Amino acid sequence: MKKILLSTTLLALTAGAAAAEVTMSGTGRFGLVYDETAAVETQLAYRLRINVNAKFEADNGVTYGGRIRFQDDGSAGEAYFSPAMLYVEASGVRVEVGNANTAIDSVALMYNPEIGFTESSFGDPQGAFYSFSSGGYDVDRVGIYAAYSYSGVNLKASYIKSNQDDPNSVDESSIAADYTFGQVTLAAAYADQGAGIEGNYITFVGAAYAINDVANVGLNYNDNGLSVLGKTITLYGNYNINGITVAGYVSDSDTDGADTAYGLGAAYDLGGATLAGAVHSSFTGDMSADLGVRMSF
Repeated sequence: MKKILLSTTLLALTAGAAAAEVTMSGTGRFGLVYDETAAVETQLAYRLRINVNAKFEADNGVTYGGRIRFQDDGSAGEAYFSPAMLYVEASGVRVEVGNANTAIDSVALMYNPEIGFTESSFGDPQGAFYSFSSGGYDVDRVGIYAAYSYSGVNLKASYIKSNQDDPNSVDESSIAADYTFGQVTLAAAYADQGAGIEGNYITFVGAAYAINDVANVGLNYNDNGLSVLGKTITLYGNYNINGITVAGYVSDSDTDGADTAYGLGAAYDLGGATLAGAVHSSFTGDMSADLGVRMSF
């Protein structure tokens, strides 16, 4: 995200220490959402997310940093802070602790089917697993995440202790890898005991092809663990012409009685912001839609 909101340099108090950089970045969105299953079918939705990032580079070239997030998603009438994430990074290796990212949530291609100003899709994974949390925890959760990148290859692993105060806690481990070569990207991820749920095993495999500068197609497979939707496979694609991107997806579940889910959306570049909308049909055949503006700063 572009870090143009705030950028300050704090001079170190000790001789020889590196200068620290504190920046703020974020995203915002607002618009109308429609859900035919809701008591009030059409509502106004908004979200503001601010990330506070701090880092400094030591004399030996190692970067140390951290992040905390402030968010208001308009659903509870109040804003909230995330727990902190701290990291160290050098020579293509990054290690995070605290409110760490997870390997499975960070894998490439997983969220590519998303459309609309809310950036959602029934082609997303339907199972439960941990990710960086925008809000607080009810228990003493902590994680560690490691990533290595080299020449188009990204390798990731994470371990989330679901409750440090519980000696019998069920903890999540996940691994992921993705590789881009030419116009092709391949990705895969696996989570053991996803979201700290015993017996919840999540698998993702994805492939995408950039046809040219304006068109992309992809295919994602999700084994959603204990989710009632079982295994899903999603075909998606997008095409850009004259600043308008048209995107869509079709997703099928192996669960008996589940409908084929699909969605179609469009987005228009406003020169710093995006006007976007989408229509979806769920695995139960229910319709939803959104139309609004999203921005990054």
